[in-house]
Amino acid sequence: METETKVYSATRPAPSSNNSTQLLGFIVRFLAVLLTFVATIVMGVAKQTVKVDNSNLGDYSGGYTWITVKSTYNSSFVYFIVVNTLAFAYSTLSLALSIANRINFSNLQVFITIADLIMLIFLFSTNGSAAAVSIILEKGDAHLGISKICGFVDTFCAHITASIVLSMIASLAYALLVLLAIVSLRNSSR
Repeated sequence: METETKVYSATRPAPSSNNSTQLLGFIVRFLAVLLTFVATIVMGVAKQTVKVDNSNLGDYSGGYTWITVKSTYNSSFVYFIVVNTLAFAYSTLSLALSIANRINFSNLQVFITIADLIMLIFLFSTNGSAAAVSIILEKGDAHLGISKICGFVDTFCAHITASIVLSMIASLAYALLVLLAIVSLRNSSR
C-alpha cells in the first residue's frame, strides 16, 4: 500500500525581519532625499522686499525705506543651504547604492551607517544654527541691539521656519536610519 504525502508551500515566503528593515530603510532614506531637497529649495528662495517706515529704523525725519532680506545674507542660513544640499546629494547617492546593491547590502551597510551618522551630526548642527538666528529674527535681542524683524517680513520668516522644520524632520529620518542599521547589525550577529 502506497501512501501519498502532500507538501504544501506558500506561494510567497514570509519576509524576514532583515528584508522588512531594509525596505523601511529605503523608504526612510527616500523621505530624507525629499525633505532635504525641499528644505534646501525653500531656504534658498527665502526673500522678501518690504516698505518700512523710517521711524521703525530710528530715523524720525519721515519717509519710507525699501528693505530686502534674503536667506543668503546670513551665514547661518548659507551654512544651512550647503549642509542640506550635501545631505540631499549624499541621500540620493546612498539610496541608489542601497537599491543597486540590495543583495550585498551588508557589505555597504557599515560605511553607509557611518556616513548617515555624519549627516545626522551636520544636520543637527545646521538646524541649531538656523533656529537660533530664526528666534533672534522673531524675538529680537535687546542686549545685542537687534530688533524684531519678522513683524515686517513675515513671508521671509515663514519660509525660514518651514525650511528648518523640514530639515529637522530629515534629521529625525537620519536618526531612524542609524537606529535601523544598529538593529539590523544586531540581528545579523545572532
